[in-house]
Amino acid sequence: MFVVPRRVVAVGLVVLLLGGGISSLPVAATADHGAVTGTSDGAATGVSENCTDKTETASAQRGQAVGTVQSSTATSESNGSIVRARSADTYRRQPRGQGGDTAGTAATAAASVETGTATSGTTQTSDGDVIQQTQTYARVPEQPGEVAVTLTYEVPDRVIDLETHVPAEATVTETDGFERINESVYEWDETTDTATISYRTNPNRTIEKSGPEGAEGRYLSVDTGDWALLTRSLTPTRWRYTGQDPVRYNRTLRTAGPGAAGEEIVYLGEVATFEETAHNQTFTLAVPERATMTASPISVLDSMANASNALRVGDRDEQVFVVAAPSEAVDWGVEGYQIGDADMWVQSGQSLDTANNVWLHEYVHSRQAYETTRETRWTVEGWATYYAAVLTLEQDRIGFDEFRTQLAAGGRPVYSDVALTDRSSWTSDANYRKGALVAGRADVHIRSATDRNKTLQTVFQALNGYRDPVTQSQFLTEIEAAGGASVRNTTATETETTATVAMWNEATHQRLFGAIPARIGYSLPPVDRADAYRADSLYRSDAPVGGNEPIRLATNETLAVDAVVENAGGEAGAYNVSLAVNETVVATKQGQIEPGERTDVAMTHTFADPGRYVISVDGDTVTVVVTEPAAASVTDVTASPREVRQGDRVDVTATVANDNEIPGTTVVEFRRNDAVFAEQRLYLPPQTTTTVARTVTLNEPGTVSLSAGDGRTTTTVDVVVSTETAASTSTPTGMRTDTQTTAGEGDGFTALVAGLAVLLAALLARHRGS
Repeated sequence: MFVVPRRVVAVGLVVLLLGGGISSLPVAATADHGAVTGTSDGAATGVSENCTDKTETASAQRGQAVGTVQSSTATSESNGSIVRARSADTYRRQPRGQGGDTAGTAATAAASVETGTATSGTTQTSDGDVIQQTQTYARVPEQPGEVAVTLTYEVPDRVIDLETHVPAEATVTETDGFERINESVYEWDETTDTATISYRTNPNRTIEKSGPEGAEGRYLSVDTGDWALLTRSLTPTRWRYTGQDPVRYNRTLRTAGPGAAGEEIVYLGEVATFEETAHNQTFTLAVPERATMTASPISVLDSMANASNALRVGDRDEQVFVVAAPSEAVDWGVEGYQIGDADMWVQSGQSLDTANNVWLHEYVHSRQAYETTRETRWTVEGWATYYAAVLTLEQDRIGFDEFRTQLAAGGRPVYSDVALTDRSSWTSDANYRKGALVAGRADVHIRSATDRNKTLQTVFQALNGYRDPVTQSQFLTEIEAAGGASVRNTTATETETTATVAMWNEATHQRLFGAIPARIGYSLPPVDRADAYRADSLYRSDAPVGGNEPIRLATNETLAVDAVVENAGGEAGAYNVSLAVNETVVATKQGQIEPGERTDVAMTHTFADPGRYVISVDGDTVTVVVTEPAAASVTDVTASPREVRQGDRVDVTATVANDNEIPGTTVVEFRRNDAVFAEQRLYLPPQTTTTVARTVTLNEPGTVSLSAGDGRTTTTVDVVVSTETAASTSTPTGMRTDTQTTAGEGDGFTALVAGLAVLLAALLARHRGS
C-alpha cells in the first residue's frame, strides 16, 4: 500500500474517525466548504457518461472556470471608449452515456425543521474588475421538493449592462436591482452595485441507468424535505463593459443553514466535513448526518490521495469535493456521480475494498480532461473502471483473483459481437466491461514493449493535452508513441473489431505490475514562488517575476519557468515535459529521472505580441499578461558646473524613472538651446529609477539652456558661459592652472624662470650672512 503525507481536519462528529455509521448522532453544521470557479479562461461543463458530468474541453483545468467565459468583442463606442461584451456559464453538455434523459419529478415528502445558519463557499479573485456571482441555496421545509435560491451579483463600475437567466422551470419570488425581460431573462437596472434575484426550483432529477455504475432506483438529485443533494442552477450571464482589460467573472456557491458546497454540488442539511491535502490536491469529504458510511471517512480520503499520487496523467484539480450520499434514504439511480471539474457524490454504503471501487471510479473521471468522438467514447468508462480496479489492487484492498474477475468479465461471450469503436454494437455495458479489459491489455502491451518504462498512463496523459475531441486515429497514434507499431496494431484490432480479448494471468501481472514502474508527472511551480518564474530581456536579466498572478511582462520578453518533474514510481524513467501557451506546445525537454526524485526543468518562451496568455504544463496553468512597455519619464536634470568659460565642457545628467508595474522604455534627448546634441534609449525594469549623463562643450558666451526630455516632458537647466577664454585668463602667482605647457614659452615657462630667480637670490643672501 502506498503511504501519503496526511493532514486531516474533521469538522463535526469526531467519532466518525473511528469509522462506521453516524445515522443517529448529532453533527455540527459546517461552514465554508464551497469552492468558486472563475477566471476568464474557463470552459463549458458537460457530462461524461451517466455517472460523470465533466468539463467540455481539455483547457478546463486547475484554476479555470467551469462556466464558459467567452472572449470579449468590441461592439460600439461609448464616450470615446470601446464597449466589449462577454458571457459566462452559458452551456452544459447533456449526458453522453447509455441510459435515459434526466427529468424533473417529485420526491417523497417529509416534514423538517430548518436549524441554524451556516454558509459554505470560498472566493477566488483575480486581477482587474470582477463580477462576483453568488448562488445561495436553502431548504424550504414547508415545501418538500423545493429549494430556495438567491442569486446575487456584485457589479463593478466598468460594466454598463448585464443580463442573467434563471432556470426555465424556476418560480421567481423577488428581485432587487433586476428588471424582468421575459420568463427567464432578467436585466440589471444599473441603479445599484449589488442586485439579487430570489427564486424557487425543484431539484429532483431522475435517470435510467444499468450496469456497474447503475443502481436500483432513479434519483440523480433530490430534496427529501429533511435534506437535499443537488447540482447548482445553470445561470447564463452576459455583460458589456468599457476599457481594455476584461471584466472577469467569479461564481460562488453557498448554503443558508447547515450544508456544504463545492463548485457544482450542494448538500443542504446537517453534515460533517473531513479534509486531506496531498499531492497538490485538497480533498473535502462531506458526510451527512443521515448517511451511514461503510468505509471510514479517513480511509476514503487516504484512498483518493493515494490514487492522486499514482495517477500521473495531468488534470489534477486543486480542490476535490465529495459528498457521501445517504444510501438508504433515497432510491438512487447511480452508485456515484461526477460533475464539473472535480465535484462528485458516491453512495455512502459503497466499499473501498472491492474491484468495483466507486470512490476511485468517480475520482478517475475527475482526471479525464480530454473529449471524445463516438469511436473513442468507450475510454471514458472503460478507463475509469480499469483504473479503479488496478489502483484498488495496488492499495492492497483486494487480491489478484478479485481484480482478474472484474476485468475478465469483459471477455464473456455476451461481448463477442462488440466493437468498442462502434457504439451501436455495445450490449450489457460493453464500454465498462470490455472497455476495462481492453484498457488493461493496452497497459500490459505498453509495459511489455517498453520494459515497463511506459504505461497506459503515458497515453492518458497525452490525451489530456488534446484541445479537440480525440479521434480513433489520434488515440492509436498516442498508443504507438508509447508502445510502438506492434502495440498500435494490437490495440486497433481489439478496439475496432469483434476480436475476443482475454485476461492476463498472475505471473504476467507480477512481472509487469509487481514493482511500481516509473510514474512521472509534471506541474508548474506555485506562482507565489517568485524565482520560479523569471524574465529576460533588454529591460532585465533573469529577474524573478512570480509572486502574484497574472505574471506581467512586456512584449519581446522571454519567460523562463521551472517546470516540476517528479517520478513517484519505483524505477527510473524517461520524461518528456512540454510547455504550452494557450494550449499550443511551444517548448519541450526530455531527460531521465530516478525513482522518488523531483527536479526543476527550465522551459522558456518569448512573448512577441501583447495579450492575455495561459501557460500550462500538464494541466497546471498560470496566466500571463503581456503589454507594450510602459513609457519611462525624465524626472530631473542637472548640469555641472553651472558657470563656465568659453570652450569648457559641462556634464548634463538626466534622472529617468519607470513607476509602472511593467518594464518601461524611453528615448532621452539632450538639447542645447533646443538643438539635440545627444540621444540615449533606456530600458528599465518595473519600479526603477536610473540616471544617464552626456557631456557638451560650450563655445558661445551667455546663458545656455541645457535640457533633457522623453518626448512628452522636458526639464531645463541654465548654464552661464563667460566671455573670457581659457587661454587669456590670468592666474595668481603660485596657483597651478589647467593650461600648463611643456615647451620653453608661454605663461608657464615665465613663472618657472621667475621662481628660480627668487630662489637663487635667497641662497646668495644666506651665503653672505654666514
